[in-house]
Amino acid sequence: MERRILSITILFTLLGAVLIKSDAQRAQVAPPTTPTTCSPIPPSPCKEGASPGVVQIIPDGNTNKAKLARKRFYLSSCPFNLATSLNLATAPSLRTFYHDAGASAQLIAWLEENYCETIYCRQLTKAEATCEGVDRDKCVPEFTAAHRNALADLKGNAELALKMITNYAPLSAPKLRTGFYEARTEWLKNGITKLQATVGADYRIRTTVTDKDGIGFFYDVCPGSYYVSSVASIYVDGVGMVWETAKPIKVDGPPNVNTATKLTLAFPPSKDKKNFSVGRSLSEILGQKSAQ
Repeated sequence: MERRILSITILFTLLGAVLIKSDAQRAQVAPPTTPTTCSPIPPSPCKEGASPGVVQIIPDGNTNKAKLARKRFYLSSCPFNLATSLNLATAPSLRTFYHDAGASAQLIAWLEENYCETIYCRQLTKAEATCEGVDRDKCVPEFTAAHRNALADLKGNAELALKMITNYAPLSAPKLRTGFYEARTEWLKNGITKLQATVGADYRIRTTVTDKDGIGFFYDVCPGSYYVSSVASIYVDGVGMVWETAKPIKVDGPPNVNTATKLTLAFPPSKDKKNFSVGRSLSEILGQKSAQ
């Protein structure tokens, strides 16, 4: 009897030691961490009666105004994390799109040199439409052909023909007129929908389009930290560039701040710093993603 009691005692002692050891081992293994979620800042009206502020985006220097003119940017109170959130390689490429649409090399070069996404970005000059006094290698055949067709239809009215030139073939072809803009807009729409869904069903990312000087505004921005991005590439000198603030922009509304919070958009080789974002080439971002 005493031996049986002793055996049972030893058995419970051994089991206790095993359980203690198991608990100790589990304690040394960190539990899986839940990814940090972003708490989005709701739109105006702001919490606790705070007054909203303004975010202004400006190009770095006068030479970069045209490069960022008429371009779309987005504002979010959560990081964009583009490299992991979206497949940027699927966004329409200006050069590839127009090439596939049958555009001449000269038209593609004209779009790139003028930082344009469509032929509507500015009014054509008479010299461009007629190829008079212009380097013959830079003459855009689509411009001269459309101008001839316009003159014939408008009974030689040169002034009206220049204004109406995009209504005549070959410039009137939908893909040459607005095809790239529409394809890019659709890609952005789907991308922004995906980014919003990762935060919450009711979350909305703000957007603005810069003016002819590359300046844009986000109004009625409640106090807090925000991020700005182009999301899709902006083509500059034939290179796809993407802007995405790595550090948040702090916005304070009145009465603490009565002027806009400025974010400067710059180009390499400048470096990111507070309220100063440098664009990165699409190839660099894609290379970073494949290396991860």
